[in-house]
Amino acid sequence: MPANQSALDAETAEFARQWFDRLSAHEPVERLLPLVVDRDLEMAFPERTLRDHEDFRDWYAVVGESFTDQDHVVERLAARDDGDTVHVDVQVVWTATQTSDGSRSSFRVTQEWELAKTPDGLAIVKYHVGALNPLSPAEK
Repeated sequence: MPANQSALDAETAEFARQWFDRLSAHEPVERLLPLVVDRDLEMAFPERTLRDHEDFRDWYAVVGESFTDQDHVVERLAARDDGDTVHVDVQVVWTATQTSDGSRSSFRVTQEWELAKTPDGLAIVKYHVGALNPLSPAEK
């Protein structure tokens, strides 16, 4: 593997760690917004597509009210440099407690990201969430 690919993988893995740690801890939205572009954003979740910071704020508030005790574990991450953009394939296990009934669920989810290289580091431009595949009790 070329040295620059190794550096890209390390930078992308650190970005993913920060992103998922902040989501899991449900940190204030202001801690997540720097990791997401405001214009030309396309974050496609099963329930909604986000286009800017205002959409992200609204979505994040709803998720925070709907789920607690979240955990994101990255199982696989592959990055490919495309000049000004980094394309990332991610597989993550998301576990959370639903606030409405206290039920706890775990899902394996594939995601495709497009990250912009900015003066401040990487930032999400596109973020597509695939199907949420429930884990069996043996997999949890």
